[in-house]
Amino acid sequence: MPDRSITADLGLTEALQARTRGFGSFTMLLRVAIATTVSYLVAQRFSQSVLPIFAPATTLLVVQSSAFSTLGMLAQRVLGTGLGVAAATLYVTYVPVTWWSVFLAVMAALLVSRALPVGLVGQLQLPVAVVFVLALGPGDLTTDLWRVADVVIGGIIGVLAVFVAPPRPKVAEARAAVDAYLVDIAALIRTVADGIGRPDLVLPPRARHPFIGDARALLGHVGTVSEAVAEGMESVRFNPRARSLQGELEDVAKRRLWATVLATQARALAGSADRLYDRDSTPPALPAATLAALMHDLADLLDRVAADGVDAQSEAANQALADRLRGAVAATTDHREVVDVLDSVTVLGRVDQIRTLIGHGPWAEDPFDHDANELAGGDPEDALSPGERLRRLVRRD
Repeated sequence: MPDRSITADLGLTEALQARTRGFGSFTMLLRVAIATTVSYLVAQRFSQSVLPIFAPATTLLVVQSSAFSTLGMLAQRVLGTGLGVAAATLYVTYVPVTWWSVFLAVMAALLVSRALPVGLVGQLQLPVAVVFVLALGPGDLTTDLWRVADVVIGGIIGVLAVFVAPPRPKVAEARAAVDAYLVDIAALIRTVADGIGRPDLVLPPRARHPFIGDARALLGHVGTVSEAVAEGMESVRFNPRARSLQGELEDVAKRRLWATVLATQARALAGSADRLYDRDSTPPALPAATLAALMHDLADLLDRVAADGVDAQSEAANQALADRLRGAVAATTDHREVVDVLDSVTVLGRVDQIRTLIGHGPWAEDPFDHDANELAGGDPEDALSPGERLRRLVRRD
């Protein structure tokens, strides 16, 4: 059965949780300015409101960098603003506008907005709309209904502004973020290799190698990569310019998942090397120079597969590294007690696990199904599609 599109499940629930990503490019600013101006002119021409401010204000806040996020903002703002305008209009009709009535209205709006199943942007719309109506004061029934209608008018114009000239999909930016993440993972492995076995370094029990800071920094990149991939997914959904990019986005999703698992294993390798080497105790059975050479080869293999995929050259390099790892294990365990070599064999096992993940490449699923599902918080035995695994990881991050 073919894998589902990774954007197929971006529906109403995700739209109601969408958040604004800023204006970004000059083209985006121009799009927002034109759409808001058109909304203002339409409201002036057709709206029966005394002050048709809600239409251009809604358009200004709705237009986003993708069709999906624009629809999400529209759903949130129409829900929040519509409820706020309708409730506040009814409120000011029967209650005089004084300090205590303003306090009660805003407090009630905040309590209701907190319970809405929408993101922060949508939640804020309700109390903001209430404040607007309180400031404008009561009107007749027709004016009150037009205030709500203006919100809908402004939202529709905002959506049209995105669909008439769809924004450029951001799949390339997502791929660049993932590729940079893979480069950072390879750099961490090399840093660990260069940071162990230095003759001038003897660490106290509670001290850490400098490369532990690099390992921790790698974790901080997860949010940036997740944001880029999520934005890439949203930019493709409902975008007629992105019909040919679905396959490329699938590849980016798999590479992102692959990179996430590799980063976790690389950080674990850094922790194991930190505990084992350059301590004031019995030297480990595995020489630091041997492990460093293996890790440099591991980083080279990652660079090769990340750039060119799995090919004959990478398979040969992978097999050669596997042979050297087996040789290192044999040399480490030869004529030694298990207790004396356990830490060294564990480190070699981590290297071999990363080698296996790299060797299969980002387009193979079997090697990291178990790890990916654990990271996503699911059942390790479940066979999830790449799209579903990515969606879970993006939500978790």
